[in-house]
Formats: sequence, C-alpha cells, structure tokens
Amino acid sequence: MNDKNEFRLDELPPEHPMRQLPFTAPDGYFDTLPSRVQARVMRKPKPAFTISWSWQRTAASLAGASLIAILVWQTLPQRQESLGSEALAGVSNDVITAYLDDQGINPDQFADSQQIHSSLGNDTTAIQYLNVKPADIQRHIDEANAMGSPLDS
Repeated sequence: MNDKNEFRLDELPPEHPMRQLPFTAPDGYFDTLPSRVQARVMRKPKPAFTISWSWQRTAASLAGASLIAILVWQTLPQRQESLGSEALAGVSNDVITAYLDDQGINPDQFADSQQIHSSLGNDTTAIQYLNVKPADIQRHIDEANAMGSPLDS
C-alpha cells in the first residue's frame, strides 16, 4: 500500500494553487528598494561608541578599583629590613645554639673562618662569566695589600 501520492508539477494545470508562486511583490517594489533602504539608513545615524554617566557605573568602577588596590596591597611582599646589632644583642648564646641544632647545623663549622673562605674560593661561576682567572684576582689582591690601602693613611 503506497501512501505517497506522487505527481509532477508540470502535469498540473496552470491555475492549480500548487503551480502558483508562493508570493508576489507589488509592481515596482524592487525598483525603488535601494532608495528606500538608503533613506532609512540616513535617518538613523548611530554613534559607534557612547559612554553615559550614571551613579551606578561610577560606584561600580570605584568599587572595582578599590578591590584591585586592596588585593595588590595584600599580595605584595613586605620588605624586610636588616636586623640591627641591638636586635641580636639580646639573644643568648644558648638560644643561638638551640636554633642551630634545630636546623641541623654544626656550630663548630662556623668557628673556623679559613674554612669559610676556602669554601667561597672554590665557587668560580661568576669569575668564569667575567673571563678573569682566579690567579689574576689573587695577584691583584696581593699587590693592593703590599701598596697599602688609601684608607690606612
């Protein structure tokens, strides 16, 4: 059973509603269309960008700027000044020793300044970038010591 009722449009008579155009335009409609569109466009000029003042917009802008300022103030790291000698003068040797023990540092390793100087002398990373040999630096130091410092006089 075929429910489809197939037919060809060209087989229908010309007055049949299926052969009629779906719509018709009034005579001369497309002849005057460009001038009518141009007239409507010219009547309504709109600026590209406008800003109007309102107290709500001002309050929202101030609130946003305040929030940004507070966040910047809170997230910036605080600058820590160096500790003065009087700040450390009140710390006892026992407290210092306990701190070094908590950190796992042997306080005897700091007693020998020659050990510190020798450990610093082995790090030549910065010297390699300067293209200076450690022997030249030592010779310059020896010459400066032999001549005497200008601050000594």
